[in-house]
Amino acid sequence: MYDYYLGGTEATPVDQAAAEQVLAAAPQVRVAVRENRQFLDRVVTHLAALGIRQFLDLGSGLPTQRNVHELLPPGARVVYVDYDPHVVDRSRTLLADVDNATCLLGDVRELDAILDGCELDLSRPVGVLMLAVLNFVGDEDDPAGLLTALRPRLAEGSHLAVSHGAREDADLVEGIQSRYQRASGQAVLRTREEVLGLLAGWRVEPPGVVYGAQWPHASADPGTRLTFAVLCRP
Repeated sequence: MYDYYLGGTEATPVDQAAAEQVLAAAPQVRVAVRENRQFLDRVVTHLAALGIRQFLDLGSGLPTQRNVHELLPPGARVVYVDYDPHVVDRSRTLLADVDNATCLLGDVRELDAILDGCELDLSRPVGVLMLAVLNFVGDEDDPAGLLTALRPRLAEGSHLAVSHGAREDADLVEGIQSRYQRASGQAVLRTREEVLGLLAGWRVEPPGVVYGAQWPHASADPGTRLTFAVLCRP
């Protein structure tokens, strides 16, 4: 669905139909997805400027539309991870001639297994990306606990970038969640305070939890107000 929102051509007919259901309830979602991709661009560029040369993109979807591997400096690499076998197979095809990227099958709810098999040097800093993925992890799966367990696995100098669907407009939230539940399963939108609560124990970098279009400048135009973005350290 994500590739479809971005105007790509890789989405299956089923995903296209599901995306259209969501867009019928909230046309702003397409703009919000672009805001999220722009956040990815900015945060990866920022982390690379800090000297990080290893990236782990959890819940990556298809690596299209100006993705992480296209933003990295020489000598850096990214491991994409997705839980959908079709996405992983297609990603591997798309990345066949790309030297600095690979894609693995994995579920974000099983982070230890991902970290053990990701082929990154965890004794060195890693930029972990969880963009628009925690809103598909329900409270019953303890997303805060997942992030707490991730923290000690990362070396000093590592960073975690998170974006998350915002629960601000009650009517809009109901429309988005109901369409996602019918089309593709659970979608959990959270408040700013709830997103911050998921990051208990992490050192949140300025400007804190802001709308995706605002990061890293809280004074910027908030855009659609449909996503939050935050960068933190273990």
